[in-house]
Amino acid sequence: MDQMSGGAKQMADERTAPSAAADDAPTAVAERPESADTATGWPALLAAPYGLRLMAVSAGIGLHAFNEVAIAPVLPLAMEALGGVTLLPLIYAAFFTLVIAGGLSAAPLRRRFGARRALMLAGLLYCAGILLQVSAPSAPLLLVGRAVQGLADGWIVALCYTLIADLFPSRLVPRVFSTEAVVWAMAAILGPFAGGLVVQHLGWRPAFAVSLPLLALFFLAMPFALPRDGRAKAPLVPHRLLPPRLFGFSSTVGRGSWLLLLMTGGQCVSTVFLAYTLHHRLQLSPVEVGLVLITLSLSWSVTAIPIGGIRTVERRQAILRIGPLSQVLGAALVANGLYFGLLPLVLAGQALNGAAFAMVFGSASQAIIEDADPEHRMTTSALLPSVETGGYVIGASFLGGIGPLFNLPARLAEEPPAPQIFALWGVTMLMAAVSLVAARGVRLKPPGAGP
Repeated sequence: MDQMSGGAKQMADERTAPSAAADDAPTAVAERPESADTATGWPALLAAPYGLRLMAVSAGIGLHAFNEVAIAPVLPLAMEALGGVTLLPLIYAAFFTLVIAGGLSAAPLRRRFGARRALMLAGLLYCAGILLQVSAPSAPLLLVGRAVQGLADGWIVALCYTLIADLFPSRLVPRVFSTEAVVWAMAAILGPFAGGLVVQHLGWRPAFAVSLPLLALFFLAMPFALPRDGRAKAPLVPHRLLPPRLFGFSSTVGRGSWLLLLMTGGQCVSTVFLAYTLHHRLQLSPVEVGLVLITLSLSWSVTAIPIGGIRTVERRQAILRIGPLSQVLGAALVANGLYFGLLPLVLAGQALNGAAFAMVFGSASQAIIEDADPEHRMTTSALLPSVETGGYVIGASFLGGIGPLFNLPARLAEEPPAPQIFALWGVTMLMAAVSLVAARGVRLKPPGAGP
């Protein structure tokens, strides 16, 4: 693989020819030696050459985040206009399935073409997906376009994750993940607004192209942020679809992947049922519901920034290990707020849930990447977004199956309130409690420590 930020190998000059290890032959990215510059603040991250690299990676991850949320208000209208409302669940399933497939295939794609060419290819496929959706004459073709965009989306976000450890020294990686938390929060706030605004004034077809400005930034920044790809050569180890130790129980890689999967899976209860319950139990308007929902993203972003600035590994380790406890308390507050009709409790619970993800996700992702075997580190990095998306898909599929079986939507809107509220958010609390155990086995390494 390319030079890793936490590895012992160093390079004397940032512009000289790179070295490549087993996991990534085509592309190697040079960085300043850890010993040459120990600055860890925001000025160090925003200064050359890291500022441009941060812009490129953030544009790629922002495309993924924006694409998920900005199209949410568009798809129902588009499928209704094309007479394909019955295909709405399938179009969501196709998109997320292809996002995961993109994450699984991103590492061999990078080894085959190099990071720069692979990202350009993914960007072009993303454009093709937009074109298919904007011009779709029927619902099935719209589904195909969404699937194509999902594959490109999965490639882009996974490749960007593989680059974080290559483009930045380990001392700056916490701030990089803090920045990406802000990117997610901005996408959650601006995405639905932008999509809805375009639909209202221009119609649903142009709304599928709402991410074009961000895509343009991606194409502009990426060629300058990444060096030219070297000549491809066969990897020293065969590619594995799932790297070793993923979802194991005896290493940071294994326990960390369980931690991410369980936390996102547990959060699916709110993802699926919170908006519906707020509207029917608390009689909130759609705008008010939206404001409650973005509380989580805002809390995530606001909490992630100071956590990214913590220099000592011990403090970040302690914060990571109690992060799932914040999700337990947040789910309890949301359930009580919904049951008793107390909006402030719901808002407090949402804020605690957002803080939980900020406390865990950046540090856990860095710990997993740095603990991965050097020859499988790129594959592990590429799979992190798929692990997170997989948690949402598994959780949503489970809830979608039991929802009709127990008539949950009707029961959640009942007066007097039904105990199913506590049963549902109790699932979140249970999964977060198991996450708390998994977090105990996730260990951060000091900057500059070897693999």
